[in-house]
Amino acid sequence: MKIYNEDEHRACYCYNNEENPLVKLIKMKRGDAHDLTLSTNEIAFILEGKVNLASENLVDGELYKGQLVFLQAGSRLYYEAAAKSLVLVLRLTDHIHLCHNFSTQRLYNWIKDEEKPDSPFPLEINARLWHFAEGLIDVWQDGLRCKLYLRAEISRLLNMLPLYYSKDDLSRFFYPILSPDTTFFEYVRTNHLKYFTVGEFASSLNMTPQQFTRRFNNVFGEAPYAWMQRERARAIYERISQSKTMLKEIATEFGFTDQANFNRFCKTFFETTPGKIRKNKA
Repeated sequence: MKIYNEDEHRACYCYNNEENPLVKLIKMKRGDAHDLTLSTNEIAFILEGKVNLASENLVDGELYKGQLVFLQAGSRLYYEAAAKSLVLVLRLTDHIHLCHNFSTQRLYNWIKDEEKPDSPFPLEINARLWHFAEGLIDVWQDGLRCKLYLRAEISRLLNMLPLYYSKDDLSRFFYPILSPDTTFFEYVRTNHLKYFTVGEFASSLNMTPQQFTRRFNNVFGEAPYAWMQRERARAIYERISQSKTMLKEIATEFGFTDQANFNRFCKTFFETTPGKIRKNKA
């Protein structure tokens, strides 16, 4: 269908450009393959075909038409189309909130040790979610890219999940992000790139650095600064290798005051410069 006032829509500050889309429609031919590090949690609908999925953290898996899968932020993924495939991807940039009386924390308390999956646990797309996915694709193909609308649709999907799927299935579906302190875990995973020091991160939660560090150690099993640096490195590598953004802009985006500091960071983590990373990925 036609969108009216399309030029105004594209010029709006809420327009979701292709650099960091909240919704992606991925069409793949058999044999097409990609590897990437996820900067946010994602939910993927396999609408056509078959996709082979591998991750450094999980056992390899196969995803088929009619399945829905959750992918954790920070995961380095490799996926390949085993047949002509169509995948709808929704990026979850905010804290995952299923509904007011059904939290992800409840799912952690529900799952049994013998049910903990070692690979992505797919849900079968039921009739209601097929309708949701098809409707979202329709407006996406019309050119509707409003971030407010797309976030509302993602929230609608999250609200639908506990109404149409059992606690057993949802606990396995969301297992990669479940922890004894899921609220803290998800806040850290969602917001860690906004802060450059442990002190800034702690302040955002009205905590002292010492309180934050203790809680972080309890949840993640390591010191926060080392984790933050490693996750920042993951995100930087993704931005360099998978976008066309100028390296100077990426350096500024990640809090580096000059290119020399940015180069030193990349040499420390990747043993090469930003320019060579991009050249090798070209």
